[in-house]
Amino acid sequence: MRILTSMQMKQAEKNAWEESLSYAQMMENAGAAAAQTIQEKMDIQDARITLFCGRGNNGGDGFVVARRLCQAGGDIAVILTDGTPKTEDALAMYEKLQGMPVKVVAYGEDQSWLTHRLAETDLMVDAIYGTGFHGELDERHRDICRLINGVETLICSLDIPSGVTTDTGWADPQAVQADFTVVFDCHKPATVMPRAARWCGQVLVREIGISEGAHQGLENRYRLIDRSSVFSILKKRVRESHKGSYGKLLVVAGSQRYMGAAILSTLAAMRTGAGYVTLASTKEVCRTVLPSLPEAVMLPLHQNHDGSISAGNLEELLQAAQQSTAVLVGNGMGLGDDVCRIVYGLVTHLTVPLVIDADGINALARNIDILKRGSCPVILTPHRKELSRLTTLPMEELEQYSIQAGQQLAAEYGCTVVLKDAYTHTITPKGEVWINTSGNAGLAKAGSGDLLAGMIGSLAAQGYPPEQAAACGVWLHGRAADYAAAQHSQFGMLPRDVLEGLTCLFVDEGY
Repeated sequence: MRILTSMQMKQAEKNAWEESLSYAQMMENAGAAAAQTIQEKMDIQDARITLFCGRGNNGGDGFVVARRLCQAGGDIAVILTDGTPKTEDALAMYEKLQGMPVKVVAYGEDQSWLTHRLAETDLMVDAIYGTGFHGELDERHRDICRLINGVETLICSLDIPSGVTTDTGWADPQAVQADFTVVFDCHKPATVMPRAARWCGQVLVREIGISEGAHQGLENRYRLIDRSSVFSILKKRVRESHKGSYGKLLVVAGSQRYMGAAILSTLAAMRTGAGYVTLASTKEVCRTVLPSLPEAVMLPLHQNHDGSISAGNLEELLQAAQQSTAVLVGNGMGLGDDVCRIVYGLVTHLTVPLVIDADGINALARNIDILKRGSCPVILTPHRKELSRLTTLPMEELEQYSIQAGQQLAAEYGCTVVLKDAYTHTITPKGEVWINTSGNAGLAKAGSGDLLAGMIGSLAAQGYPPEQAAACGVWLHGRAADYAAAQHSQFGMLPRDVLEGLTCLFVDEGY
């Protein structure tokens, strides 16, 4: 599946133009494709269709739709949301409407007519912004979007619903909520992101004449991670294998207060296929959790007065790490200075992949530049508040720009970043975004993150590259949660139920 950012789409159009496909022809093709799609959805003859057209090229696409549907017998009206078009091609399409039985009205010019018109409209077409939207809607356009959303009729958006940011899927609260979106040439990030699904509705991709050659050189920086991609990556077990064939994971986790984090992360690692899992924690934690983890190896460590792991154990941890193929650190360790010393020591001495989660991230936030002193592959798994600590960006800004912040973090420190949220994405050091398609709100419970960290650590220990370990772990975590919700409900499911769902998932896939 091809997914292009807004800038890449502009480049594809430029490449097509250099191949002699004019921008005007692309606009004509886009409008014609959208009009045809609408005709496939409904009977156009005498149907009242009202289009809201902006002053850019998305509005130009809308003018073509208006002309085409008028020629097909529709009762067409166009609302100019921002006056006459500002681009040459859009203006040319607007002028082609002159002399046709299409009523054109500037928004705010005749409110009583517009109210009456919308009450009788069978379909509204949103052609206000398209892929050009970013930031937030101003009050004028929020009013227009509220008006569109407030009419009980079908809504079609062209390319992207107005108010939705193309590259991130973030949407202004008043963004147009389309029943279906006609997307031109190929998917955009927002049209495949679950967070934008409620605004995009059904997504229908239509070609507009851009050749395959015009797409050459445009790297697919966004990709979907779904069932088919995950199980094309994960290898099935072979008969001639042993526990050493599937990696050795060292889990550094737990404290007197947070023993459950040690259990969940370790158990998740074993359930995700790691051949050998060692839990390194305090003697009290190891002794207490052993009945829940009989298959795990215990590495009892000295503890501090507060029941957390002492940094005096660092040398022993490093020796254990040398015998491992990956290390997970941070779950339930607490916030003391010794946690920082342990995390920093692992970062600077390891050569195997290191997954840093929870309290490990909080420790890292105190001195994130320590990552530049290490040479091991690092996977960070921050939720939004932890991302704020790592980047020093305010939470309000990350509401809209978390993907960009994650890309900057991954690029600057050469790490893989798992952005945990209602919709979790994985970002590689090259800035590639792996979009997850699984999961549900039942995961919004303490302990779910410990499971995810253990699953990612397990896959990393088995030799999967960091980006694959992270992205596959995220999808498995979400899909297992979908199984758990089906059995226990989103309301009643517990993190431990996700592991039950995980085993059912593997059984269904023959693993």
